[in-house]
Amino acid sequence: MTEQKVTVSFYLEKTKPNNEGKCLIKMVVYCNPSKKRYTTNCHATVSEWEKINSSNLRDKELKDIKNNLDAKRIKAEKIIEQIDPFSFVAFEEAYFSNTVTRKNTSLQHWFDDYITTLHTKGSVGTAIGYRTTINSINGFKTGLHLQDITPTLLENYEAHLLKDDKSNTTISIYVRQLRAIINQAIAAGVFPQERYPFKKYEIPSGRNVKKALTANDLKKLLKHKPKKEDEKKALDFWILSYLCSGINFADIIELKPANIEGDYLHFIRAKTKNTKKKDLRPIRVGLHPRALTIIKKWRNKDSSNPYLFPVLEPGLKPITVKHRCQRFIKWVNKRMELIRLDLKIEQKVGTYAARHSFSTVMKRKGVSTEFIKESLGHSSVAVTENYLDSFTDDVKLEYTNLLTKL
Repeated sequence: MTEQKVTVSFYLEKTKPNNEGKCLIKMVVYCNPSKKRYTTNCHATVSEWEKINSSNLRDKELKDIKNNLDAKRIKAEKIIEQIDPFSFVAFEEAYFSNTVTRKNTSLQHWFDDYITTLHTKGSVGTAIGYRTTINSINGFKTGLHLQDITPTLLENYEAHLLKDDKSNTTISIYVRQLRAIINQAIAAGVFPQERYPFKKYEIPSGRNVKKALTANDLKKLLKHKPKKEDEKKALDFWILSYLCSGINFADIIELKPANIEGDYLHFIRAKTKNTKKKDLRPIRVGLHPRALTIIKKWRNKDSSNPYLFPVLEPGLKPITVKHRCQRFIKWVNKRMELIRLDLKIEQKVGTYAARHSFSTVMKRKGVSTEFIKESLGHSSVAVTENYLDSFTDDVKLEYTNLLTKL
C-alpha cells in the first residue's frame, strides 16, 4: 500500500479582512488528493503575516501568534501520526474533542497542548503566562520530559531563577503552572501518582509588594482637577475602579449597560469566567454618586455598540480583546504617571494601585475581610488575607506614635 503523506500548513484568508484590516489565519490539512481547511482563532494583516513567516521575528504580539500556530501544528501532526490509514473524520474527532490518547511525555508537548486549549477557550492571558513559563524552563534545561521533574530538579530550577533575580512571586507562578501540567499528566494516566514531585518540594510563597496609596495621596487624587482632557479621562477611570470595589480594567472594558441596575453594578470577573464552571456569582457593587457621574460622562454614545464604554466593539477575537485591554491600561498608566509627578506623589499610581487602595482603605476602616473578599471576587478569605498582607507604612508609623500618647 502506498504510504499516505499528510501535511499541515497555514494560510491567510486575504479576501475577508475585518474592521481592523486583519484576516483570518486558517489551518490546511492536505492528504493527496484531498485537503480541508479549519478556522484558527488567529488574525493578521498581510504585512503581519509576512513578518510571522520571516526568519527574524521580533514583535512580541506576532511571536505569540506564531507560537499559537506552532502549537496547533504540533497537535495536528501528533494526531495524524496515530491515524493509519488517515481519515479526515477521525482527525476532526480527535482534534476538536481533544480525545486523542496522549502518551508523549515531552514537557514541551504538554505545555503546547494546554496552551492551544487555552487559546481555544479564549483564555489568552493565561495562555501567554504558560508560554512564558515553558520558555523559562527551556532557558534552564531544554528537552525535559515529565519524568525529569523531580524534587531535586525543582530545587535547582528555583536556584536558577533566584540567580536570575526573579522574585519569589514570579518563581511561585512558574512552578505552580508546572505543577498544573504535572497534575494533568497524572489525571491522563501518563505520569504515575507515586512519583509526584511536589510532595517533597515546597513552592515559594510569593507576596505582593504593596501598591496601595496613603490616605493623603488618595485625597490628592480625588480632589485633583486636571486641565488636559486625556488626563481627566485617565483619572476618571482610575477613580471609577477605586470606587467600584477595585474593579479590574479587563472587567471595566467588558461592561454593558445591563450590568447597571439603578444604583448597583453587577458583573462576573473576566478572570474567572473561563476558569470556573460552578459558583459564578456576580460581584455586586453599590455605585457611589461620583462613579455614576463618571459612567454618564464617558459611556458609549454609539447605540449600535453593546459595550458600556467605547473601548471594544462586537465580534472581536479574544486575543484582540486582550491587546485592547493592555493598550487601554498602558494609555491610562502613562497619564496617571504625569498626574503623579504633578501632585508629587512618591508611590506609583497605576491601574492596579486603585484595586489595592480600595482594599486597604476598607481594611483601615475596620471592614470585615469577608466583605473585602466578596467585593474583590476572591475565592477564599485566605486569598484575601494574603492579598492585604499587612498595614501600609503610614499606618505603622501612626500606631508607633501611639506608644507615647498615654
